[in-house]
Amino acid sequence: MAVCAGQGEFDATGNVPCVLAIGQPMIQSEFGAARAGGGYAAVVIKKPGGRTRAIFFRMGLPISADTSEADGYPEFRATKENDLHLIRVGDERYEIPDAVILGGWRLPRQSRIQHR
Repeated sequence: MAVCAGQGEFDATGNVPCVLAIGQPMIQSEFGAARAGGGYAAVVIKKPGGRTRAIFFRMGLPISADTSEADGYPEFRATKENDLHLIRVGDERYEIPDAVILGGWRLPRQSRIQHR
């Protein structure tokens, strides 16, 4: 799964809402999701400027992100409202619906997902 995501091989692509810094407006960022079944997935979000943020899920729950020393190892936090994961990585915020991780058809209007 992580290897597939690292090679750009995704099961679903689309856009998710995100905020990349405190005080900035919410934008739509492109994502790719590599799924391994059972709720295991890596979601790679493209940030402006060409950088990416990967968020990892296990059994349908977000467990970590690809932080680094260059980022200052920001804190990872996640909550869930209905079928929407609200994820914070330091000052960054991401809204990822269950359908991205698990597949499915119930999607928030802001998120457009193309399943492959």
